[in-house]
Amino acid sequence: MPEMPAPTTHLMEIPAALVPHIVLPRLELLSEARTRGAECVWGGERLTGETAIDLGAHTDNGVRWFPRACRRCTRSAVRSARDKHPDRCTECSPAALCDIRRALHDLLLELRR
Repeated sequence: MPEMPAPTTHLMEIPAALVPHIVLPRLELLSEARTRGAECVWGGERLTGETAIDLGAHTDNGVRWFPRACRRCTRSAVRSARDKHPDRCTECSPAALCDIRRALHDLLLELRR
């Protein structure tokens, strides 16, 4: 019988240009497991390579940390970023969306799959 290929794990990454628009919890309020990406940075759920979404490396007050999140919490944070973005953006208007807001919307659609 032929050998089956090992399942691949795919860690979803948030595009670097969007990460600054997604509000993360304050570093000093997080457990060590959340700062190193073992648990969801928002909800605290245990993460694996299959369930984690990489939120990029961050440096706050000289401390380097690596937040990751579950899909549900990431979807909520991206929705909030998308919805609040026009309030802070000079390019967004009711008739036109800037590239960042459009990318946040597209990411939200991808997270719903």
